[in-house]
Amino acid sequence: MIIVDEPAILWCLRGHGRDVRCLRQTIRAGLELRVLWGDELFLTETFHNIDRLMTRADEFRSTLEARGWRRLSREETPAPPGPGWLPEETTETRETAPSEDPSTKADEEYYASPEAGRRPTVLLVDDEVTVRSFLRAYLEEADYAVCEAGDVDSALSALDEAPVDAVVLDVRIPDPMGWGRSGLEVLAFIRLHAAFAALPVLILTGHPLDPEEQDLVRRHRAHLFMKPDGYRTLLQRLDQLTGRRQISRH
Repeated sequence: MIIVDEPAILWCLRGHGRDVRCLRQTIRAGLELRVLWGDELFLTETFHNIDRLMTRADEFRSTLEARGWRRLSREETPAPPGPGWLPEETTETRETAPSEDPSTKADEEYYASPEAGRRPTVLLVDDEVTVRSFLRAYLEEADYAVCEAGDVDSALSALDEAPVDAVVLDVRIPDPMGWGRSGLEVLAFIRLHAAFAALPVLILTGHPLDPEEQDLVRRHRAHLFMKPDGYRTLLQRLDQLTGRRQISRH
């Protein structure tokens, strides 16, 4: 990857003792969006259109601000990392496949498309082992394959490790890094990453969401269910979103 110019900071927020910076970088493949938690890279995505990049950046910022993160002034904002802070930033040319920029609508339905003969795989994210055990048995009985995660980092790692056809996501999950992330940040990551932009996400929580959280769930095109009464309707919706049963248009 050849870096063409210096990174520009689009915004910086502070919360839970941590700064989060969003950077725009021009590279040979186009425009790159980077989100840094401290100096750790949380998200990187390539765009060909500045408007699409800015939309994604604003979506991520609004998600954090709605959860109480404070925007820093220009004077408070730390400088972007210098050249070479990432291994990819070398002077050698390397072919990179630019991400697609799918155009999405907030009320549009998405369908997973597992290969013929393969069971759809569901990533189940919940910190309660008993809940995961029950849901695993419940979903496997319905002929789904299941992988599990119990916190923010393991959920993000699971998304990178193997393809999944849907995610069942709790909101109140631990953040091992102590950065104040929750299931809503995982949802934002899913929607901000082009590879997962159309991935069905079903929020399953035992705690009522406040209006701002409900709005974030709606804008990020997730489907909300409450524990424990929502298990049956969640399975019905999961069947629809993975293409196993037609969604009624009436």
